[in-house]
Amino acid sequence: MVPRQQLHAEVAELYEEHAAGLLRYGAALARSEDLSCDAVQETFLRYFVERSCGRKIETPRAWLYQVLRNNLFDRLNAVTAAREVADDTLARMTDPATDPENLVRRHEMARDLAALLSVRERECLGLRAEGHSYTEIAAAMGLRIGTVGALLARAHEKIRRAAGNNRSEGRNVAGAVRHLFRGGIPCHSV
Repeated sequence: MVPRQQLHAEVAELYEEHAAGLLRYGAALARSEDLSCDAVQETFLRYFVERSCGRKIETPRAWLYQVLRNNLFDRLNAVTAAREVADDTLARMTDPATDPENLVRRHEMARDLAALLSVRERECLGLRAEGHSYTEIAAAMGLRIGTVGALLARAHEKIRRAAGNNRSEGRNVAGAVRHLFRGGIPCHSV
């Protein structure tokens, strides 16, 4: 495991060295500076998480560009796929969110997650869940973009620990996070 201070220095050094090139590359792929900026921040967040979990990355520059590229293509494909859903597909889908047992389970898990997260982590994650960019979150909370990334990394780490390795539990946690930020438990409570 890499010591935290060493990891922060490693990420900061990589950011200084590669951020400008990644931003240009991302903007060229996505044809959007805002989308590129978000994807670059997400790329460095993923790098931080991977390294803090003990993964050794042999060629960080190549890894960063690959993760950025995959992230942008995933985002662009998701937008395209969202526009291609047929009406008959929607009619056949049932909404598990209306099941009373799922609602109670989701509410309880959302309450537990809210207790795990600090007030700043909940606020930051809530803004991100609403679709705000790292830059917008930083401006709204009066923080530096790097601090936003660190808060989100800590929040994601806590949520990931709560989900464990169980896939179905991970889906429950995802539903609880949506519940937490979409009308379930206020971010400032607990």
